[in-house]
Amino acid sequence: MLQGRYIKMRSKIIMSIKSTANCLCILSATAAAAAAPAAAPAVDLPVTGSVRGETVQNYYMEKFRQNMRQYRQAIDNARNANDARKLVELARSRVKKAYRLPQEKSPLNARISGSLTYNGVTVEKVLYQSRPNFTVTADLYRPAKFSGKLPAVVMLAGHSLTGKAASNYALSAINLAAKGIAVLAVDPIHQGERIQYTGKNPGLTIGHNILNRHLLPVGENFSEWRVWDGIRSVDYLLSRPDIDHAKIGVTGCSGGGTMTSMLFACDDRLAAAAPSCYITTFLRNVENELPVDAEQMPFNLLKNGGEMADLLLAQAPKPVRILAQEQDFFDVRGARETYAMLKKIYTLLGKEDNVSLTVAPHGHGLSVEHRQSQYDFFTGTFLQKSSNEEVIKTALTEPELLCLPPGGVLQQANEKNLQTIVNERMDELKKLRNSRKLSLAELQSKLAELLQIDLAVPVPDYRVLRRYAQRKGERDWDLLSRFGVETEPDMTVTLFAARTEYDLVSNRHAVLYLPELSSAPELLKILPESTETSFFALDYRGIGELIPNGCDQPVTVRHLAAGYNYDYHYSSLGLLLGKPIIGGRVHDVLSAIKLLRSKGAETITLRAAGVSKTVAILAVVLCEEPLKLELDTLPQTFEAASRERITPYLQSFIPPGILQLTDLDELLEVQKIRHK
Repeated sequence: MLQGRYIKMRSKIIMSIKSTANCLCILSATAAAAAAPAAAPAVDLPVTGSVRGETVQNYYMEKFRQNMRQYRQAIDNARNANDARKLVELARSRVKKAYRLPQEKSPLNARISGSLTYNGVTVEKVLYQSRPNFTVTADLYRPAKFSGKLPAVVMLAGHSLTGKAASNYALSAINLAAKGIAVLAVDPIHQGERIQYTGKNPGLTIGHNILNRHLLPVGENFSEWRVWDGIRSVDYLLSRPDIDHAKIGVTGCSGGGTMTSMLFACDDRLAAAAPSCYITTFLRNVENELPVDAEQMPFNLLKNGGEMADLLLAQAPKPVRILAQEQDFFDVRGARETYAMLKKIYTLLGKEDNVSLTVAPHGHGLSVEHRQSQYDFFTGTFLQKSSNEEVIKTALTEPELLCLPPGGVLQQANEKNLQTIVNERMDELKKLRNSRKLSLAELQSKLAELLQIDLAVPVPDYRVLRRYAQRKGERDWDLLSRFGVETEPDMTVTLFAARTEYDLVSNRHAVLYLPELSSAPELLKILPESTETSFFALDYRGIGELIPNGCDQPVTVRHLAAGYNYDYHYSSLGLLLGKPIIGGRVHDVLSAIKLLRSKGAETITLRAAGVSKTVAILAVVLCEEPLKLELDTLPQTFEAASRERITPYLQSFIPPGILQLTDLDELLEVQKIRHK
């Protein structure tokens, strides 16, 4: 029995570990998990400055800085063409590992729904399928009169709701066509005529991020889907007899600049690229605490030492022009740094003039300077006669450029949206899971690999921190002991103990609570009046005291489920590094359990609320010694959540590819069997 006194709550006991009346124990039935409603994210809980709110930012910043030091050193060490070619091949290898694209191509089923001619340019309204019954809408601009074969450019729209018909993009396309270059202006997924939702649109870039959350459980991501659309767009151009197959380039701004860079890296058939308002460095984005869209984070690219420059380096020494803006949120310093690294490699390869940089004085967007640079680059590259004049001053309008009647692709018979295709994939994965049976050891090994964590968790070191105090009267306080648990280098999470002493000890029986948002206030609410059980709570990375302070979110709107907040941002960085943040969170929990066992806890109950339930389920299955598990409600399965119109799961709590291996209801059954 511990000699230190336990805190008595001023309110009645809310929950007792000796009773299952008011909590859900793991030994209850789990079959209802698939149908149970998901606990709503804590969107209404205010988030203020955190005690240790720089921890997560500094953790990732150091990883990206170390990666850049190594990347830059490899560039600096290159001395000749052979060294340069090795770096190009290394970039190509990293890109290939990052993009897991379909192995087979379905028929394009291309058709032209109409055409018009304007200022000597003919626009054909084109439809083709990048996947079965998944239609791409595009406008093919070409000179009304020409002879021979035309060079072509795939023009990828940035984040505009009107997609290919946005005025700046349409103006660029028609001027390139007037100069003798065909342009295939494409609607990206969930833009223009390809909106993926019927009824109320959840938003443009927010919609992209939601679609990514539907893809993650089946092991895919939105970046790959957009690149695949681009590859099929190149296929369409290659199917046309009027296009010069050796002269196909790609360009786009913002989200289109992203897609330009990634498509260029992945498709060897492209001869040149001019990305606008995207190229910087991943490090600059991290240092600047800049959340970006789901499609702008190529998963695992940094896992093997990559950087944003790889997206262009992979095709060196093909012609490339980087288009940047002085006032862009994509830091122009990073654009200059990437350009300098590419310039060295191109010079070693004897093609110094094939890489160039245009910096305009504006903010984010395809300014006239960028459009003129596009004209100059592609006419010089493909026609050997540079021309940067913007001859046509007025673009065609959205109604004139539509390929389909109002309502877009989803009004077509047999058309599938992204979620329908994901649902079909989930059906396939469930059949596959049901056809195989894994032992506990096999499941643990595969799950640890999926989460990118080590099952051999050492006893962590810890710091003794100042106590947590919460006022309960004019002269009285509730106190909790606080400990900083060093779960890995540069990551110290906070463990709270329901006692007032500074030493970390535990009774034989212990409860470790994982919070909905913040451990200390939630732990104080669930403490019984007296107990022989030791109570602890853990603020793992990104929760409670480790909620990041920054990341461009004003205090008035900061909450866990905000679209471009700290939680989304740092989970994206984890995916870029090939180490999902949920794996780090599970590791934090396993480390805390290891520490408590070393301090006297023989039986441990893991209790979780809200979003932490997912972390808890993964942890109890992976823990080397069986744990008891108590949840306030059963969580919704990943499959059931992904079948909803908008999945309620936040990106940071979805293990990528989890449905290729298991689901939460299946893991709960495993946990149940471990306690028979």
